[in-house]
Amino acid sequence: MAEKTLRAELSRTRPEYGFLGEEGGETKGDGRNRWIADPLDGTTNFLHGVPHFAISLALEREGEVIAGVIYNPISDELFWTEKGNGAYIDTPNARSRRLRVSGRKEMNQALIGTGIPQKGRGDHPEYLRKLEAVMGQTAGVRRWGAGALDLAFVAAGRYDGFFEYGLAAWDVAAGALMVREAGGLISDVAGNPYELGGPSLLATNGHLRDSLIDVLR
Repeated sequence: MAEKTLRAELSRTRPEYGFLGEEGGETKGDGRNRWIADPLDGTTNFLHGVPHFAISLALEREGEVIAGVIYNPISDELFWTEKGNGAYIDTPNARSRRLRVSGRKEMNQALIGTGIPQKGRGDHPEYLRKLEAVMGQTAGVRRWGAGALDLAFVAAGRYDGFFEYGLAAWDVAAGALMVREAGGLISDVAGNPYELGGPSLLATNGHLRDSLIDVLR
């Protein structure tokens, strides 16, 4: 229902744009512009009554994401970004504030977000080896179950890094741009350029990028 509402409203204002969503697949559109949407990132949290989920929406133009929003309806925090113009947060009691990634440079002070593969997905033993390595080097690891918000938290300096495997384009399109515009770096876990829908994603404040790549190798 949420994706149908998003599609309908966006089609009303930009009928020529394409659309890629988790639930309804892809509508091609004009071939230049495409909305990439996750109407409920953190579905399992939502279904279990865990108050941590979000709506994520990005605009892609000629293969490049140029804008994105991530909205947490529980905290009423709106994270938003535009290519070349930075990343920002709007909160109920404050004007827009620019987002900056954290300045931490030491792994033993870093808080890292991740996503843990569930039943039927991913290589569990291999993931546990990587998680154990990160646990042994950092101040803590968090798994909150909403990848879009994890990326927004890296952009806001709440996390110093984030890694996950098997994320879809709609999970990360807005958040990856947000991290870059907040001064962070996006790659795969080996340090190679990340492409939407790639097998792995690593987001960092920049200072910790090489250290995390070494730990995850």
